[in-house]
Amino acid sequence: MRLPEGEWLVLEEVSSTQDIAAELLSQGERMPSVILALHQTAGKGRLGRTWLSPRGGSLAASIPFAGYADHPRPWLIGMALAAAAAGALHCQVRWPNDLTVGGKKLGGILTELLPGPGGTLVPVVGIGVNLGQIDFPPELDAIATTLASHIGQQANPEETLGAILLRAEGMPEPVSWQDIEPVWRLFDDTAGKRYRTPAGDEAVALGIGSEGELIASLGGESVSIRAAEAIFGPT
Repeated sequence: MRLPEGEWLVLEEVSSTQDIAAELLSQGERMPSVILALHQTAGKGRLGRTWLSPRGGSLAASIPFAGYADHPRPWLIGMALAAAAAGALHCQVRWPNDLTVGGKKLGGILTELLPGPGGTLVPVVGIGVNLGQIDFPPELDAIATTLASHIGQQANPEETLGAILLRAEGMPEPVSWQDIEPVWRLFDDTAGKRYRTPAGDEAVALGIGSEGELIASLGGESVSIRAAEAIFGPT
């Protein structure tokens, strides 16, 4: 997998590293290889949700993959990075972007296509990992966990991201799902898990299809799903 080259842009506080990436791309600025925030006040999750990023307790970063501009299957870039993160953090990965430990959410990956030079669409992959929060909001306390709890020691944002990127360098080129699948399968936590579709229906995962889509049981039938949200917590 080809990672961006160049220096990291480390910022003390931002609303969202994805927003910073969008701004730099729109201005035609030379892109850093990584945008890392020490404190993120309005982090983004999938399907328009926010991502909790308290100061000192979270890894919040965005990686602009300009080398994969106009990629025909941009979701595979995020899935490849998620598999690399699972390997680096010794956790599991749940379709399409959740990092999990013991059924609880440790982090997540968000891929957005942002306008780049010459009208191209650049995949920008955001990474969020709970490093050491102690107090989650009540609605998250039973379904979220931290890397510190998992490994038994406090984790550093820069070192954690460095370990993920080092693992990502060894990932196959994300040309097709078949390229990524052998690595993903080592950490997969998808089958049997519940998902909520954008229409509000609940489905149960059967596996992952040939294009990296979710194959799930819905209403007694096997269906192919491109977008859905993993449901965490008791059944």
